[in-house]
Amino acid sequence: MHRFLYPILLIALLSCSSSPDVEVPEEIASLENLAVFDAVTEPSTDVSLDRVATFGDTEDVFLGSWLMAHVDDRGRVYIADMSETVLHLYNPDGTYIRQIGAEGDGPGEYRSIGAMQTDKNHLHLLDRNIRRITRYDIDTFEVVDDLSLSYERDTDTGFFRSVRGFKLADEAHYLVQFGMGFSAGNPDIDQSERRIEGELMNRKTGQFSGEKVYSFPASEALVEFRGNGSMAVMSVPYKRSSEVAFTENGFVHGQSENFLFKFYDSGGTYRRAVYYDYPNPPLDRDEILEMYADREEMWRQMVQNDEMPQTWPSWHSFQVDDEGRIWVERTTENSDKSEYHVLESDGTLLATFPWERGDRVLQILNGHLYALEENDVGLRQVVKYRVTF
Repeated sequence: MHRFLYPILLIALLSCSSSPDVEVPEEIASLENLAVFDAVTEPSTDVSLDRVATFGDTEDVFLGSWLMAHVDDRGRVYIADMSETVLHLYNPDGTYIRQIGAEGDGPGEYRSIGAMQTDKNHLHLLDRNIRRITRYDIDTFEVVDDLSLSYERDTDTGFFRSVRGFKLADEAHYLVQFGMGFSAGNPDIDQSERRIEGELMNRKTGQFSGEKVYSFPASEALVEFRGNGSMAVMSVPYKRSSEVAFTENGFVHGQSENFLFKFYDSGGTYRRAVYYDYPNPPLDRDEILEMYADREEMWRQMVQNDEMPQTWPSWHSFQVDDEGRIWVERTTENSDKSEYHVLESDGTLLATFPWERGDRVLQILNGHLYALEENDVGLRQVVKYRVTF
């Protein structure tokens, strides 16, 4: 969990004019095609975010607190209200269009919206509860067809295996991402062996290829196994996360212990990596305990008994926009504030800007950034910003 630095290694920079002497962890220095940047690198320009529209409560709809959103190429915004199990569609200017589908088990219905993707013809909606992907016509939103996902929920490792999301890999396949949950019946399993994995699935037959496009360590969580065969799982901000973001021709993987991002092609072959030697902010245990002081006793005890790391993760989350730029929400010493770093695809630092930790960037598309935020009266909404460099 701690960040160890090894003797200085001279690394050839791929995208900077000079090669600074940077202390690089040995396992990172061994990567091929590694671009290294030091912590004092200055951004090449500024960025402005101008608020242009909001998507939320209207006279026709009232949103709950647990929301997920997706933006299509036309700028229309789809908001899934997970607390009400309903999907809403908005125009690019924030005006409401309609509800899509309804809660249920029949065609065009859903129990738990797990992910959404769009192409020029269809809205693809994953129901993780029913284990089904439904395709809707992008204009009429009538059901075109649906596809059941057939897979083993338990793997040889003993972890609980489930679908986390999917991507439109090509005209014939979905790239389905699996996660491994914790199993109350296997408390002695090494939790570090949990993985996130991607596998191709045929869009017509629902058959999986049987070969993993990628397999990375899963995000960490705080877990307590009880003597009665039950368990409690808690997500806490100081644990390390593992995320995959998709690009036009492949994907990027990051694990938040370091400001390191690895690039892979669509077949899962490693191509290159970008690394900044930012130090991780120190973690104050008393501050963490104070964050959970008003939680129920069970959750407070779990945090109190945890062996916390000495530092925060390097970053909280990251996105890749439609221009191939990487938007990284970097951790700061103020737990209420973050700082976004926008990197060119080659790793060059383009811009930075402050960010509120409670807000979440959902998507950056066609020169706009979409974020899930809380308004002045405590309601959640999607906010659209125009991005200008």
